[in-house]
Amino acid sequence: MGITGDTPAFQYGDADRCDNLFYYRVWPIFMLSFCRLFFTSIFERAFQNYIYFYKDVSESMLGIITAAPLIAYIFGPILGHLITKKLGIRNSILLSTISTPLLVGAQMIYFDPNYLIFIRVINGLLLGVFWPNCYNLLSRWQSVSSDAKSNKNFRHFNFSWNLGFISGLLVGFFLAFSLDEYFAMAFSFIISFSLPLFSLFLKKESELNHLNKNFSIGIGKDDHNPKSEIKPHNQINSNNKMISYPILFSWIALIVYAISKSIFRFSYPVFLKIEDSPSYFTYLIQLSIQVGQLGGLTWSNSMKFYSRKISVFASLIMIVISSIAIMLVQNIIYISIISASIGLFIGLIQGSSLRIMIDYGAANNTKKYSTINEILKGIGFGLTPIAAGFIAEINIYGVFVFLIILGVIVFIPLLFLSRNIKIKAS
Repeated sequence: MGITGDTPAFQYGDADRCDNLFYYRVWPIFMLSFCRLFFTSIFERAFQNYIYFYKDVSESMLGIITAAPLIAYIFGPILGHLITKKLGIRNSILLSTISTPLLVGAQMIYFDPNYLIFIRVINGLLLGVFWPNCYNLLSRWQSVSSDAKSNKNFRHFNFSWNLGFISGLLVGFFLAFSLDEYFAMAFSFIISFSLPLFSLFLKKESELNHLNKNFSIGIGKDDHNPKSEIKPHNQINSNNKMISYPILFSWIALIVYAISKSIFRFSYPVFLKIEDSPSYFTYLIQLSIQVGQLGGLTWSNSMKFYSRKISVFASLIMIVISSIAIMLVQNIIYISIISASIGLFIGLIQGSSLRIMIDYGAANNTKKYSTINEILKGIGFGLTPIAAGFIAEINIYGVFVFLIILGVIVFIPLLFLSRNIKIKAS
């Protein structure tokens, strides 16, 4: 599946009639998603390995430094909303992408913990400008697209950032294995300069505003047909049916996804250091998790309406079972296998949660849901490493006790919220 070659800006034909009304350029967002995750997956893994294995920071300090941009990201979408109101979507994304290489380079020249925390907080705030605007564009496109085109955009967006993450981890592994972690950071720093370049190809705000109307124009074969009329979009587009799920279902599932992935991602380097194993193995495990997550996302996107509900509960059960297994075996080989396989279940949960959020945004023509989505991700990914770091200094297996308790606690509310989602709604 290609990134840009098979994602045209618009299509002609009766089946995609509403796409002809507005021209929107999709490939810059796909390329931005790919490049952002490509360089980030290399830099973040190399950076955390470097300060933990070579600069000997403690687990608790590693957790704080790791969490700094993620904690800031909790407030980033709020700041991003204010900036976007002033500058517009395109200029806001440009601001974020131009600042990114400067902040990445700043983390490579000085490794004092307080300095690193400060720089990474700024980076997290600017991420809150970038991702919500990407989701906002995706929702805008969906609101003026046919079912087929909407699903295609959603599928390609998921594929682009996952491909970036996966290929970045693969490249990072070879760089760290053959050279060292610092060289991997330097390579990712160079790649980060591609972000402002692709941002320049985004449509200008005056053109984007054409997508901000929650209607489509019905066009008959005869332009003078009196039956041709302006129709509310929800009368001609049926691709928002995931709004039948309560939005709270999406938010709880999103928190579970973020905490679960964060715990498995944080704990594995600690296991390696305890066993005195090379740091570059972290790339392979994180790569396996991401491949599984891509598989879960892809599978979820192709599922029927009711099946997404089943996939969330089945995945939650498997995460709890995997956590119990890690506590029982306490062997690095088995822990590696379990950690590598967890990505599928994380992806299934994320896929359902993300699709509910996107559909709510499209149906209500608002970026409120994408903003809340990113705030919740910031909470899950931000607070978890801090807690995990302090727990790890006592006993690393304690983080999996927490994950088991979380899985049990959220199961009942999710079941209650989805009680009216029936098979016949498929």
